[in-house]
Amino acid sequence: MKSKGPRSFIFASICSLTGLGLWTAEAQAGPAPCSLLTSAEVSAAVGTNVGAAQPIATTGCSWTAPHVIVSVSLWDANDWSKMKTPLAGTSKTSVAGLGDDAFFTTLGSADKQFATLTVKKGSTAYVIKVYGGNAADQMAKEKTLAANVLAKL
Repeated sequence: MKSKGPRSFIFASICSLTGLGLWTAEAQAGPAPCSLLTSAEVSAAVGTNVGAAQPIATTGCSWTAPHVIVSVSLWDANDWSKMKTPLAGTSKTSVAGLGDDAFFTTLGSADKQFATLTVKKGSTAYVIKVYGGNAADQMAKEKTLAANVLAKL
């Protein structure tokens, strides 16, 4: 019987990050979230073929493959300082060279960390998440995806 540990951790991480949301996403006048990345770009970044983009309401998009989920969510950057404030159980690390400002958020213990990348560009914050793999792999893939998104803006 396979351990449900990693899957349960990912689910708990998603729920935690959703529950920690202190900001409301507002519809942005910019590009549609699913137009920010192609399936080919996501596949290249994660190293496996992903399916077609799937909208998440009007402010996000996801791509999936076995054992991998990638999502991009658009947030209103007016609350950027709140977004950068570490919450209990998380740490935030600045990332240079992406957008106007960027940071990684990590959650979990050293052996089961989950990472997200948040990038501010203009009045929009882009939250990029790669579910699957370890935190270092997630971070590298998220940076690649963020560079692809920023190249289209």
